[in-house]
Amino acid sequence: MAANIYLAAPFFNDDQIQRLQAVEQTLKTNPSVGNIFVPMNDTNATGLEIGTPQWRNLVYHEDLAGLENADVVVAIYDYEAENSDPGTMFEIGFAVANKIPVLVYYENHQRVNLMIAQGLHYYCHQLAELSQLNFIDLPEKPFTGEVF
Repeated sequence: MAANIYLAAPFFNDDQIQRLQAVEQTLKTNPSVGNIFVPMNDTNATGLEIGTPQWRNLVYHEDLAGLENADVVVAIYDYEAENSDPGTMFEIGFAVANKIPVLVYYENHQRVNLMIAQGLHYYCHQLAELSQLNFIDLPEKPFTGEVF
């Protein structure tokens, strides 16, 4: 048995895309990880024109289905004011409200929003750690740094 992962992350610039791909590749090496749903890769296979009402409806429902099928949400906390991602925050909130454990990965390991810090199940800032965790029975590891 392996855990289904929903990988929530911003992908607005090259750095964010590289970070997302690095996390995805690391998760693929973990034997406790099964399917990984990545919104950047796993939505809009029909190729609807981005921004249209049909595209918005499709992607929203595909993302919700991915969240509903997830055993764990892995969220890349990549907060930059100019490239912030309210979608990732929505996905974290959805997971918490639906009692899906949330692992927050924050490469910069700085201050974290209070609501995210309190809602997460596991906090990680080392990429290698993701390859060794047991996602089937994810332990708890709180965020212990400064919140805002």
